[in-house]
Amino acid sequence: MIRTRCRITSMSHRRPKVLSTTAALFFLLSGCSDGSESSGSDADRGTPGAQTNDAVALAVSHVHGLSPTQAGDGVLIATHQGLITYADGRLRRVGQLRSDMMGFAAGSGQRLYASGHPGEGEDGPAALGLISSADAGQTWQSVSLTGQVDFHALDAWSDGVVGYDGASTSLLLSEDEGATWARLPLVDPVADLAASEDGRLVATTQAGLQVSDDGGRSFRVVDGAPTLYLVDFAEDGSLVGLDIDGRAHVSDDDLSSWEARGVVTQEMTAMTTTPSGDVWVSTTTGLVRSRDDGATFSTAVAW
Repeated sequence: MIRTRCRITSMSHRRPKVLSTTAALFFLLSGCSDGSESSGSDADRGTPGAQTNDAVALAVSHVHGLSPTQAGDGVLIATHQGLITYADGRLRRVGQLRSDMMGFAAGSGQRLYASGHPGEGEDGPAALGLISSADAGQTWQSVSLTGQVDFHALDAWSDGVVGYDGASTSLLLSEDEGATWARLPLVDPVADLAASEDGRLVATTQAGLQVSDDGGRSFRVVDGAPTLYLVDFAEDGSLVGLDIDGRAHVSDDDLSSWEARGVVTQEMTAMTTTPSGDVWVSTTTGLVRSRDDGATFSTAVAW
């Protein structure tokens, strides 16, 4: 059966590293194929590069999301062929699922959320809707919106899940772990989402950085904010973001002032922060890390 599959267009060898806001959103939100190609082909996976820190040789392609591991010793990496973890200098597969995880987020405890498309040999409709794992990615279950929604951006906190559906261009919110959903009023295309534990929601859009302080009932453009592409809330309530040129920016806790910091020089695909203050960024060539709140970045592993 031929499925319609939407994913990031594979043009990494032809497009420039620095993307305009419009181009960044285009590559994130568009690009549908008929699914007749093999999602696990050698051409799609790419050839793993030289590994650092004694990492195992494991092909990684199309990273769509990052999140700290529960132990805080590494990161979970949502890819075109399922979930991978990087910890103790090694890349390892997590569980048996090989789905294309277009959206990915960590909830409370060992709860994980994802969305996307079935992998090679996996049954199901083209759009997975929301799937969830209660055991840190070892096993997954379908939750809701199967065959209806393809979340290209996801985030979660202890009281909810928020996701941007790339198919309908709708921002949706669930306050019962994905069982039911409400549509939020934000109408601009969304590249990335961040949610804080107190329920503040942030979205990067073509109109600029937008924030909701009332649980998603309304959004406003953050005056004076840099043009951010990837964002995440730090443990102290500040927002960490990367602009379209790879420059890191850190806000105060009310998003009223910003400090520019270091630069990621490779083409970025996802980012996350950790409780210890580290900033992790996936790129088309590997995983980079900052141990000094975004002031400097160094390669943790190449692929």
